[in-house]
Amino acid sequence: MVRTDESRLRQELVTCSRILVMQGVLGYSGHLSARLGDDRLLIQPRDLSRAALAPESLLVVDLDGEVVSGDGIPPAETAIHTGVYRARKDVAVICHGHPTASTTFTMVDAPLLPMRHFAFKFPNGLAVHPDPTHIRDRHQGDAVGKTLGAAGACLLRSHGTVVVSHDMQNLLMDCLDIEENARTLLDAARLGPLRPLDAAEVEALAESYARGGHRPNKLWEHYVFLARAAGVL
Repeated sequence: MVRTDESRLRQELVTCSRILVMQGVLGYSGHLSARLGDDRLLIQPRDLSRAALAPESLLVVDLDGEVVSGDGIPPAETAIHTGVYRARKDVAVICHGHPTASTTFTMVDAPLLPMRHFAFKFPNGLAVHPDPTHIRDRHQGDAVGKTLGAAGACLLRSHGTVVVSHDMQNLLMDCLDIEENARTLLDAARLGPLRPLDAAEVEALAESYARGGHRPNKLWEHYVFLARAAGVL
């Protein structure tokens, strides 16, 4: 019998994955994971469509990438997840996606500047991991963890994103916010000189957002409703 907390994580991981497919952060590839205790994680099988996930289809994998339970082969880049979990005890959930706008900023000498007000969380842009190949082994996974550092996200050169959080609702919010900020920046650059958030605005926005705290759940409920209405959930 699956424990209640694991049952909840399985359902949230499936829900978030399907929403991110609907929003273009995941496609036929990319994957989410959720930490189970100190030395295991939930992750989807390699070949199952991200749009067809079910809670019972998820694998339990250890931090060496070996399957503990479940049927199937882990994603080829499970090392991204295991490397970050080894490096960051505070991280509970991870998304590795391939969103187009965000990834574009790994191909130019221009930082992913904070344009939208919610981008105050990433005032200095995102670090770019220099390895454009698939992250398949422990050494590569540990290197991604080093590039991520203490941040909430990083970019992979010509490849995609790695976004981390302490819960699934904030993970969904940050995945969508990062990509929306990237799209806004690309649009703004076509119009004229850029005016990203400055240090004073970032400080004021951090204080403003701290007075609320309801946005992750509000956003989660909105996209769950949209996904159900579209037949995604």
